[in-house]
Amino acid sequence: MSHVVEGTTETCCHRVSYWFEGEKRVSLPLKRELEEHAEERAKECIIQGCRSGELNYTDSGTEREYMGWWKIEP
Repeated sequence: MSHVVEGTTETCCHRVSYWFEGEKRVSLPLKRELEEHAEERAKECIIQGCRSGELNYTDSGTEREYMGWWKIEP
């Protein structure tokens, strides 16, 4: 498997990197959904005191699951 989506974002005054794994390319709309999910999930976890965590997203159209990780960058 390889990273199908990866990037960085700013949330809760932190620079956060994230990535998702998968076996195929993703469409632009799905890529945006994964990016939004990563940002929202990281924000929820940072508020709870976490500095990194898992990402899990299921595409409602295909039922395909995407697993990933996020972390606060130093």
